[in-house]
Amino acid sequence: MQAVSEPFEGVYLVGGAVRDVLMGEPNFDVDVAVEGDGIALGQALARELGGRVVPHEKFGTAIVLYGNGGRVDVATARTEFYDYPGALPTVEQASIRQDLYRRDFTINAMAVSLKGADFGRLVDYFGGHRDLAGGVVRVLHNLSFIDDPTRIFRAVRYETRYGFRMDAHTFGLAKACVEMDLVGELSSSRVRDELQALLSEERVGDSVRRMAELGIDRAIHSHLAADEEAVRLIEAVDSLREAYAPEAPAWRLRLAVLARRLSSTEVLDWAEGLKLRRRDAERIADAVAVAPRLRDVVGATKEPAALWQRVAPHDPDGALLALATSKGRARKRLERYFEELRDVTLEISGGDLAELGLGESPQVGAVLEELRRRKLNGELDGRAAEIEAAKELLSA
Repeated sequence: MQAVSEPFEGVYLVGGAVRDVLMGEPNFDVDVAVEGDGIALGQALARELGGRVVPHEKFGTAIVLYGNGGRVDVATARTEFYDYPGALPTVEQASIRQDLYRRDFTINAMAVSLKGADFGRLVDYFGGHRDLAGGVVRVLHNLSFIDDPTRIFRAVRYETRYGFRMDAHTFGLAKACVEMDLVGELSSSRVRDELQALLSEERVGDSVRRMAELGIDRAIHSHLAADEEAVRLIEAVDSLREAYAPEAPAWRLRLAVLARRLSSTEVLDWAEGLKLRRRDAERIADAVAVAPRLRDVVGATKEPAALWQRVAPHDPDGALLALATSKGRARKRLERYFEELRDVTLEISGGDLAELGLGESPQVGAVLEELRRRKLNGELDGRAAEIEAAKELLSA
């Protein structure tokens, strides 16, 4: 980088990479700001690294791709103007100081020089290093949240991720922004992205509490409930997901907890408004609607095959949420589903039935379904037993 930076007035590592290096945290995002032509630097860097550059002329940015997955994002140092709250910004070329001033918080408004004899110098106009040491999330100016209300979500994420706290002034500005309903005026896709990012963090209990303190939950939907019950339920669901269904997206289950007081119709309408993927929306709605009923149904279900039949269509989201809120007999039976019944599969298939003389017909599905019922109930053990049972069924 030092070799290619000489023709440019200033070249800096910026943003979260600087924050994380100073904190000793891993970071694989390399963002470079250039006082000058960012695309020209990107092209020079790509030649130096033997990679390729993807320029974006409109924004003065370039992505440098090299090696086995290496990436550097290069941008012309710029300042931003917002035509109205929550709008995407209009940008103009600027100095590194102006570029840093447009950022969200002091801890993200530092840079490190990557040029020549100046290499490694920390550029910190706004006290970001001080705030890192003090564990403070602080905005750079009073209009920060009004310019971009999604910064409120990021402030909450940083608080929980790093154990930081907003200073009183920043918290007051955030709360005022929520009370002015600027969060509610954000585009649905931006709310969706910020919610998913916040609820995908490793720990979210304190974030949920902060959402309630700021009123973010009610600003997003009047029936969302980011309360202490939600915190406890999320902790329970997280533990069960890790044990039984680690493949399920954590954010989706956590969002179902926050939406647990909505009707299924409200959930689907709201999820559609957020532009969630249809599958995710349906999973969340199913969990909200089914979990309370599933608790009652499984408590009265003794036969293992019947238990599987009732729970499997709602696996994982609805089943996990039902388990997290169940006690006594219902809890034991849901645990049995996950621990004993969930992965029960037949060792024979339709092909085996064809070899026994059953051609393509609806009877294939019916026979396999009956065999699975018997296996779930412990009546079949192994492939040979399944073949014999299939012969019996076909000869009946």
